[in-house]
Amino acid sequence: MLVGVLAWLSVAVTGVQSARQSGEMRDLFQRLSTNQQTQDGLLAEYRLLLLERATLAAYQNVERIAVEELDMEFPEEVRQVERWRRGER
Repeated sequence: MLVGVLAWLSVAVTGVQSARQSGEMRDLFQRLSTNQQTQDGLLAEYRLLLLERATLAAYQNVERIAVEELDMEFPEEVRQVERWRRGER
């Protein structure tokens, strides 16, 4: 009789533990899904920032900023500068 009660008690405890583990797994899966959605959003924003940075670094944009914002002008006369090495003249 005692063995039967212990067996039923063991089955009940195991069932409760299984239900608790199942609940914890659902919670962890929900947290994982939320984190993956956040990561996807951050990666999309990162791609947009990389594209914006590339656009800002484009030659035409650099030239526009130099002329409009920094009041720079292209020189009237352009001369080629030659590099010489020591010992040469």
